[in-house]
Amino acid sequence: MMREELLETHAQPTDGAESAANVASSPIDLSRLGNVSTSYRHHDRLLTSREPLILPGAFLKWYELRRADEIVPDALTSDARSLVANQVSGGQIDVDYGVGFVVLHYSPPLTYLIVGSWRENQEFWETLYTRDLRTESPFERAEPGTNAPTLCVWELAPVWHERQAWTRYLYSNRDTHAKRTYLTDYLSGAV
Repeated sequence: MMREELLETHAQPTDGAESAANVASSPIDLSRLGNVSTSYRHHDRLLTSREPLILPGAFLKWYELRRADEIVPDALTSDARSLVANQVSGGQIDVDYGVGFVVLHYSPPLTYLIVGSWRENQEFWETLYTRDLRTESPFERAEPGTNAPTLCVWELAPVWHERQAWTRYLYSNRDTHAKRTYLTDYLSGAV
């Protein structure tokens, strides 16, 4: 099947009429599902692209995510960049194709550091670190298989953008121009 034909069959948003009918006739008691506290007030966060982290053999796009009224401390960014550089150069983070991205999510009292790399053509590999700002502890790696957060609603925005950018790259002829296009394709703004 040609790519154009496949694109015509990709998932598209619907009005949900069929799903709504199934939910309406479902015997499931919905009163206990999706009950977010009434005290919770959702808000947008600000996603900002920063200078990439360029290492020998690796190019990582860099994002910072925060509440609009907060500033990510320079020392925190510096610590995060040093950690990622050391972990990549020491082999603790495998950047198979040499490209990926980092999201530093400043969310006091915690900070999350997500390092994503592309491997095996279409696989996104994630390494997660957390830091408790109350104790001024260093970043700690969340080991695979532990009960740790993966991605929150705001972190999904840069991940989805990077998915789209990588997909465009995979469909390209993957020459130098296509690589530069991928490496300069960032998302910034309210998410």
